[in-house]
Amino acid sequence: MPNLSKVPGERGLYVNPSSGTYFVRIQTDGQDNFITLDTKRKGVAIDRMQARRAAGSASKLGLSVENPDKAAKKSATVASIINAYAEAGYPEKRENPRVDYVEETPGGLKKAVPKGRHGRCEMDNCATLLAFFNKGQMVQELGQPMLNEYYAWRKRNISKGAGARTTDLELNTLSNALGMARRAGKIDANPIEGRMHYHSSTSARHCRDLAPKDADELHEIAAALFGDRRSEVLGWQVLFEGLTGLRTNEALGLRMGARSDEPGGLTEDGGSLCVRRSKKSGRDNPYVQVHDGLKQVLEAHKAWHTQRYPLSPWCFPGRDQDGGKPADKSALTKALDRLFDQKVLKKKFTSHGLRAFCVRVRRSNGASDAQIAWEINHVGGVGTLEKVHGSAPPHWVDGKGPKLSWMPKGDPAWKKIKPVAS
Repeated sequence: MPNLSKVPGERGLYVNPSSGTYFVRIQTDGQDNFITLDTKRKGVAIDRMQARRAAGSASKLGLSVENPDKAAKKSATVASIINAYAEAGYPEKRENPRVDYVEETPGGLKKAVPKGRHGRCEMDNCATLLAFFNKGQMVQELGQPMLNEYYAWRKRNISKGAGARTTDLELNTLSNALGMARRAGKIDANPIEGRMHYHSSTSARHCRDLAPKDADELHEIAAALFGDRRSEVLGWQVLFEGLTGLRTNEALGLRMGARSDEPGGLTEDGGSLCVRRSKKSGRDNPYVQVHDGLKQVLEAHKAWHTQRYPLSPWCFPGRDQDGGKPADKSALTKALDRLFDQKVLKKKFTSHGLRAFCVRVRRSNGASDAQIAWEINHVGGVGTLEKVHGSAPPHWVDGKGPKLSWMPKGDPAWKKIKPVAS
C-alpha cells in the first residue's frame, strides 16, 4: 500500500504518515490487506498487533477464540472511493448517473455536465472532499474523530456561514460514494453511515424569518434592485419568486416566447404559467396560477425585456450575454446580502424567503396547507410545510385571515427603473 509506511523493526506494522494511525498488514486470499489498529501510539499498536496474532494462533489450534482476520476488511483510500464515484457520474442508489457527457471538441473530448441541482452539488462536494482527503487516509480510518477533523478544517475554510450544514451536506456526498463502493464490493461496509450530524434543526433559521412581511416590503426589495441597471434582472426575479413560490432554479429556467407546455409559456387562456419543477414527489405540478398580481408583473416584465434584452431567450438573462445563459443561481441572494450589509435593506432577506412570502399570502386568504403544498410542489407535504413555515393560524384557515395582497398599496417596484438614455 503506497500511502502507508513500514515501521522499521516491526513485522507487518505500518503507519499512515499523514494521520499517524497504525495498521497491521495481513493476507486474505493471497492479497495484502491493511487493518487499522485504531491508535496513533506505537506502543499500543504493537500490543494490539501481537494480541491479534495470539488470537489467530489460538484459533488455528482449535481453541474457542475467534480469528480476528477471518473477516478482514478490504483496503482502500478515501480519495480513491471519491474519485471512483466521480468517474461513475455521481450515481444515485439505482446506479443512474447524475451527469450527462457532451462532446466539447471535434476531437471527441467529453465534458461532464451535471443534471440539475443534485448533480452540481455532488460534483462541488467531491472537489471539496478531495481537498481534505488527499493524504492517503484509509477508509478504515473513517470514524467520528476523523470527521471531527474534517469539520474543524471546513470551518476554517468556509466562505459563508458557520460550516455545520455545509459539512453535513458534504459528508452526505462522501456517504453516497462509500455506499457505491460497498455495493460494488470494494469495501465491506460504509463506516460513516451512522455518523453524528453537526447541524441542528433547532438552531436553523427558517426561510419564514427571511421573508417580506407584505407586498409593500416585497416591492421595496425589488425597487432597491431596480435602482441599479446591473441588478434589474434580479428585481424581476424577486417579484416572480415572491408571487409564484418558485424555487430559484425553477424561476431561472423560464424562457420568453415558450410554448404552453414549456417553462415560461402561458396557456391559451393566460391563466396558467408552465414551469419545470426541480423536485418531484410523484405528483409534479407543472403550472402556477396567473393571479391578478402575477398578470401585472408578466405584462411589465415583457415590456422591460423587449427593451433591455430583446435577443435573450431567458426571462432572467445573465450578465454574459454572449454565453446565452440565465442569471447565476446565487446572484440574487448575494445581491440581497450586499444590500443588507450596505443598510439599504433594514432586514436580511434570502431568495428562499420569497417562497415563504408566497405561502403567507396564500394562507392569509384561507388556502389550506395541503393546497399550498400542492401549488408550490412542496415534496415534504403538509408536515414539512408546517416545520419550515410554521403552523397556519386556525382562523386564517377559516377565512378570517388578513387577506394579504400580491400588490403594494402604492406604485409597483418597476416604476423605479430608470429609462434608457437616448
